[in-house]
Amino acid sequence: MNNFSHPFFDDVIYFNKLDSTSKRAEKFIKTNEAQGNFLVIANEQSSGIGRKKNSWFSPKGGIWITAAIYGLSVESNLTIFTGICIHQALIELFPEMKNKLKIKWPNDIYLSDKKLCGILSKHLTARKYHLIGIGINSNVTVFPDDLADTATSLQKELKADINNSELVKNIFDDFSNDLPEFVEGKLDVKYFNRYSLLKGKKVELDTDFDRFSGIAKGINKSGALLVELKPGMIQPFYAGTVTKF
Repeated sequence: MNNFSHPFFDDVIYFNKLDSTSKRAEKFIKTNEAQGNFLVIANEQSSGIGRKKNSWFSPKGGIWITAAIYGLSVESNLTIFTGICIHQALIELFPEMKNKLKIKWPNDIYLSDKKLCGILSKHLTARKYHLIGIGINSNVTVFPDDLADTATSLQKELKADINNSELVKNIFDDFSNDLPEFVEGKLDVKYFNRYSLLKGKKVELDTDFDRFSGIAKGINKSGALLVELKPGMIQPFYAGTVTKF
């Protein structure tokens, strides 16, 4: 992907190896080394970051990128919107996987009930930048023992090499095309709920306040996960980690 370009980005910055594309993008912003919308790509990461600062396995073959977007007038749901765009792009390229690809609230894509993709967003308010970190197990062939039962890759499922540049292009084609409506407050709730991994399942949710369990009912127009804690009592959750489903 060292020659990748896309009209949405003013600059694309490629590295063979980085600790983290997100950390490097943030550094570029704080030192004014990059302006406008830019994309940081690494062939591999030594310290990939997941949700709640968990590590993210990022070997050669996968897609490890951070999009830095300037002046975007949204405060929430960017992770969910990005997840929808990635899901759409995957189905467009690999329609045979349509029934196996699911979106897990709030920031993952699953394939055949295993994690395929993670998304992490951060708002640098003072700098007027949004960072969107995306990790996709595209051509990853071997996972460590602690991930072997919970993660998968496109290559493992399709038994074929994946064109990473083509996939990233499709993602940002959909992202840039759908962004104006999203900025206007139109989150595609129907699409998310149609492909929700959790909807209809009993889930356990950890929040900063307590742990909750109930039946997931999808998301609402604000991007909150709706959980039926007991019959007739549906509670929206705007943040949290689903630990069991």
